Amino acid sequence: MSAQNQVTLIGRLARDPEIDEVGKDKKYKKANLCLAVRNIKKKFKPGEKEIDADFIDGIVAWGKQVDFVENYLTKGRMIVVHGELRPDRWKDKENKNHYRLTVIANSIQSLDSKKKKE
Repeated sequence: MSAQNQVTLIGRLARDPEIDEVGKDKKYKKANLCLAVRNIKKKFKPGEKEIDADFIDGIVAWGKQVDFVENYLTKGRMIVVHGELRPDRWKDKENKNHYRLTVIANSIQSLDSKKKKE
């Protein structure tokens, strides 16, 4: 059996996407997204609710996906992201090692029908 690296996330954007221009001469665009997933409403007493969410920060989109993100996605939109996990390692100014997993988006689709961003 071969190993696979696939991720599917469904949730709401926790904030507006951040669009950065990167690379030599800033000719490439990159979108950074934060997704709120697993909203669970717990009732402790009648009429009482608590919303529990996990925030997936570190979703990155490139290429044509950035155009879609930039033109159509805003905070609160329900989306599905298909992608793969990539390790991200770096050292800070104090030479401490850091590590996190980044989701590289292969496709992003909207699950609601809000209009194009003005």
